[in-house]
Amino acid sequence: MVRVVAFGTFDLLHYGHVKMLEKAKELGGESAELIVVISRDTSAQKVKGHPPIFPEDQRLKLLKSLKVVDDAVLGYESDDWKDRLKIIEDLKPNIIVLGYDQPIDLNALQDELIKRGVKVEKVVRLEKYGESSFNSSSSIIDQIIQKFIHNSTANGKNKEKKEEM
Repeated sequence: MVRVVAFGTFDLLHYGHVKMLEKAKELGGESAELIVVISRDTSAQKVKGHPPIFPEDQRLKLLKSLKVVDDAVLGYESDDWKDRLKIIEDLKPNIIVLGYDQPIDLNALQDELIKRGVKVEKVVRLEKYGESSFNSSSSIIDQIIQKFIHNSTANGKNKEKKEEM
């Protein structure tokens, strides 16, 4: 069996995430096992500059419920990304998959794995899925804000018209 491990925060789970996970599993072939490592709230805050909308326990349950995911686990907490790599030593993947927006240097990652004596067949960064504005959490948040502002402005104008009558 080929073990594929994918990493991410997976906040505001959306179709782009699902496509990423499907692609990740496909990389391992028909007998692939896909394990997803979910960023801890503290790690997500450090990387993204803000806390995730959904707490880690809920993100974990959501990922475990996906058909394409064989298992999901929480990553390790640490200020140093190299310390968080211990999960790779524990899971012993054949393939590591990163999303297009993960700020990890592939060469630095591979060098660190070699230093630790961890053998991984491939480390892959997937491309962004599609051109939709709904394939990234930040785009979805922007859309929600824009709709909220538009609706608030429209409701305010409607309220003014009613008061004029």
